[in-house]
Amino acid sequence: MRLAWELTWPLALMDLAVVLAIHGMFEARDETLDSAWAVVAFFIASPWVIRRAFRRVYQGMRIEVERGENRAPLRYQESLKVMWLLAWRSMMLGLGALLLVSLALRVLGVSTRRFTVESPLGNALGLSAVDAVTSLVFTPLLVPAMLRKRYKGFRLALEPVAPAKIPKKPSPAKPSKNARRTRR
Repeated sequence: MRLAWELTWPLALMDLAVVLAIHGMFEARDETLDSAWAVVAFFIASPWVIRRAFRRVYQGMRIEVERGENRAPLRYQESLKVMWLLAWRSMMLGLGALLLVSLALRVLGVSTRRFTVESPLGNALGLSAVDAVTSLVFTPLLVPAMLRKRYKGFRLALEPVAPAKIPKKPSPAKPSKNARRTRR
């Protein structure tokens, strides 16, 4: 779950800042700037978030990149491959969930027109929120598949991280004979 959080919050925060800038400050009415942000998020922000998350330690484990017998940090192109795997699989799960929610609303007789927002800022904030929530919900389900997959040229592996050597607390010094006598 912590890995899902580390993969979600930086992108959600960046997305919030960009949405507020595009639709709040600049009051853009078309989707041009949103599309430009989507390209930047895909090629720059998401790979950075993946590499950042893989450098962290999770419950004494770290995700390592294996290339044959070698281990090294995740490269840009490899982070794109990992990000793509997570993106398309979470999109499929999200579309399936959307279909189920839509079906449930129809069965309950709830009109989706009640959810209509005319403000581009409101729409963009809503989409950002839905994206962040679905990422938090679906990413934990996708992490095991991400770790099992053999990517072209590399694979991911969980490796234990040796705990930092913590100096032992000095044992309490034995009081001298004179100190023992004065306590009595």
